[in-house]
Amino acid sequence: MKKILILVFIAILGITFTSCDDTATDPVPVVETGNLVVTSTPAGASIALNKTGTGEVTPHTFADQDVAVYEVTLTLDNYADTTLFVDVLNGQDATVNVVLTPQYQVFSTPVRIWETTGTTADQPSGLVLSSGAAQSSSSADIDIYYYSSSDGSTYLVQSANANNSAKRATYFKVSSSTNLNDGVDSGVKNSTWASAMGDRETNYAFLYDADSHYSKLKIVNFGGGTGPGDPSWVEVSWIYNKAKDSVVF
Repeated sequence: MKKILILVFIAILGITFTSCDDTATDPVPVVETGNLVVTSTPAGASIALNKTGTGEVTPHTFADQDVAVYEVTLTLDNYADTTLFVDVLNGQDATVNVVLTPQYQVFSTPVRIWETTGTTADQPSGLVLSSGAAQSSSSADIDIYYYSSSDGSTYLVQSANANNSAKRATYFKVSSSTNLNDGVDSGVKNSTWASAMGDRETNYAFLYDADSHYSKLKIVNFGGGTGPGDPSWVEVSWIYNKAKDSVVF
């Protein structure tokens, strides 16, 4: 009987030691992480990960992210939202570098503006590029207007400040194309840009306004000017880039 008890005791001890040994040799879980680096052009875009806002803006590095595929969404005023998927790998930097696409206002329906000489209050000469509103040439809001000299010798579509330095300044650069939708980007405004374009110009012109926005504007029709009571007019269509200082079209 004593021998049986001893054997049972030895068996229990063996089980106990085996269990302790198993616990001691369990591997410690390894957490795999990597960095998620998010940049954009222009900078300052809000960053959302997996449809949840992070409160961060570009450029930003999310350190020690769990290894996974992340949905990254960038938002910035006057630019199209951009979403893409990024695979974060263990011990590596996953880099997102996005060139944001500007938003545009396309004024495809022509807006008519009249010459400044011999017109009435119902025949506005000025134009607000951002809204498409035709207003009086005396308005403080206009960017350009259709100027005519009192002797009828000069007709120009020109900057609001061309004859009044207190008004808003707009600059013109006539292109070599007649196709307003050719997808050609503007050059950066410089000292070669003019304050006006001819009222019979057939190519479109790049414009740069007082709010630092670029447009592409074309005179698409003209008429009037047959005599007293029939002032000249032009009709214009244009594309307005909502993104400040963006030359992309």
